[in-house]
This record gives sequence, C-alpha cells and structure tokens, in this order.
Amino acid sequence: MTRLPSTLRVVVLAAVTLLPAAANAVSLISDLGGPAGFGTQFLEDNDDGSSAAVDVSRAFPGGLRYFQGTYSSIFVNNNGNITFRGPVGQYTPTPFPIADQPMIAAWWGDVDTRGGGRPRRNGVWWDVRPGQVVVTWQDVGYFGSHVDKLNSFQIVLRGGAEMDEGQFEVEFRYARCEWTTGDASGGHGGRGGTPAQAGFDAGNRRDARVLPGSRTAGILRLCTTSNVGESGVWRFLITNGRPMRSPRGEP
Repeated sequence: MTRLPSTLRVVVLAAVTLLPAAANAVSLISDLGGPAGFGTQFLEDNDDGSSAAVDVSRAFPGGLRYFQGTYSSIFVNNNGNITFRGPVGQYTPTPFPIADQPMIAAWWGDVDTRGGGRPRRNGVWWDVRPGQVVVTWQDVGYFGSHVDKLNSFQIVLRGGAEMDEGQFEVEFRYARCEWTTGDASGGHGGRGGTPAQAGFDAGNRRDARVLPGSRTAGILRLCTTSNVGESGVWRFLITNGRPMRSPRGEP
C-alpha cells in the first residue's frame, strides 16, 4: 500500500506478483453467441460513447457489492471500462483514485471504433447470463479512427455457489496489447503521451487498486504477465466490496 498526500490511498500491485509469461497471450472467452461469439449486445461504432444501464440482476440477483455500494446495473464505456453510477466518456485516464464514479477498468484509454470492421474488429460486446457477465473489447483501435495497432481484452464478472454472500470475482483477460494512447491524449502512433490505466476505483477519492504499468508504456505487459500464473490473466476476488488477489489459479 502506498500512501499519497492527504487522505488518498492507492493499492498498487507489487512487482513480485508478476510471473514469467508464455509467448502468447490468453485467448478471449468467445462462446457467448452473436456474430463474433462475444454476445449479442454491442456499442455502435463510436468515440467516447457508452451503453445505457445494463441490467446484471440475471447474473447477480442480489446485486454487485463494490466498495460502498451495491449495484444491479453497469454502464459499458467504449474507453475500456465499466462504471456503476452512470456512463463515463473521459478518454485520458485520471490517476486513481478519483471522485464520484466507481469504476472497473481493463484498459482505460482512448478507444475509437470508428475505423469499422465489426464483427471482425472494433467490437465492444457484452453478455449477461446466470453467474457471469462478460464485456469484450475485440481488436479495438485508438483515436482518431486508427487501426494500425489493435487491442483485445475482457472484463469478466463471476459469481458462484462456492463464494460467500456478497462476493464476486473480476477477471481481466488480455489477448492483444499493441497501443497505449490515443492522439488526443498526447500520443503518436498509439504510444507516448498519457497511456491507459487498469484497475479498480471506489469513486471516493481514497480507495483504489491499480494494475502494474498503468499510465506508463509498461501497461503493454499486461498481455504477458499475470497475478495467477497464466499469461494475460489478472484475477481478483471482491470481498466486502474490495478487490483482493484471488486464490483461484495461484501456483
């Protein structure tokens, strides 16, 4: 835990949790139906857009307890994250912790899907079923409408009978990591400027957990590192509303 000035507190994953990576990143979960296999719901080609509220009560009848709140819906934001109180269109990531908007971010950066190609690329999809929510960013480009570098990643929310009441698991899956930054965030050719950020934020200006490499070029290594021994997979158990390293899959 690193203490920041004033009352801010950010938990940063220590480098010792990083494990040697295989040559290839993990595959995405892709047996969910729809034209690309990632579900039937999607965002139209856009820059900085969001979904309406997505009801997740089918997956989690008691809601998702996340930090100080319990939520029955999420918002899927084009820029690599989900939020709980409303949509977020901000494209340059503010360092966690921030205020007012609880967020789970797999790759909070300037995703721009206006380069087209769905269902082959530039798809932001989601699927809700009992015990599981999967949100997929499939071979997405960066601002402005660039497709020379592409990223593919997922946020997976899981519940289960083996979990205690109020618990759920968050899994980040990184299959392709090629760009870090959009042009409007100071980047050029998908690099430089202010790179993407990944992790958890409570929206209370105090509590957060940040994945290694966030807001640096090192975020590209999320495809080839892990906290559970499987390249490209980062897994956390949300207990009492707070993200902890998941025991499942540790070597």
